[in-house]
Amino acid sequence: MVRLFVNKEYQTLQDRMIVKDTAGEKIYLIVGKWGRLGDSLTVYSMDGKRIVEARQVKLSVFPKFRLFQDGKKIGTIKKRQGLRGMAHPYFTVTRLNWIITGDYDKQIFSVKRFGKQILSIEKCVSFTGEFYILDFQNEKIAPVACLISQLLDHYGQNKSTVWNDMKQQKYSLSFMQPVWLRVKRLLWSNK
Repeated sequence: MVRLFVNKEYQTLQDRMIVKDTAGEKIYLIVGKWGRLGDSLTVYSMDGKRIVEARQVKLSVFPKFRLFQDGKKIGTIKKRQGLRGMAHPYFTVTRLNWIITGDYDKQIFSVKRFGKQILSIEKCVSFTGEFYILDFQNEKIAPVACLISQLLDHYGQNKSTVWNDMKQQKYSLSFMQPVWLRVKRLLWSNK
């Protein structure tokens, strides 16, 4: 089994993330952003070779991305409405025949091909920051898997809340905070 880690600690204003293996070796660099028509995310090898790129071609509640490898289109990623409506959307990757489902609250996703799981993606938070754990068997899907983990992150509910809460607890001097701030937090946490 192959396990990779996409560490958000390295994310900067240039929207770059480093992908490492279990030995801590840097494998890929993910550059770019998305959210506007024409934006793209690109996975590079550490020697600078472009491997896979996702270009946003549709801007909506259900965005669409085209995947390119070596300048050739290898598929299309599209968000779709779930059986229970907007609460449980899923993604499809055409040409690769992948279906991506998961729990957006817990940030745990499963990628299946013809009913067989080929990839799992899990977002974790530790004292070093946010990172994704990607587990799969076939090394050939690694660049596309890294790209997909970043597309899914955009839809995570409260994606920065967990990390901000952890930082707040780490550096909090609660006895020195104004009373209204503590009451406000209690009210928001009950919702």
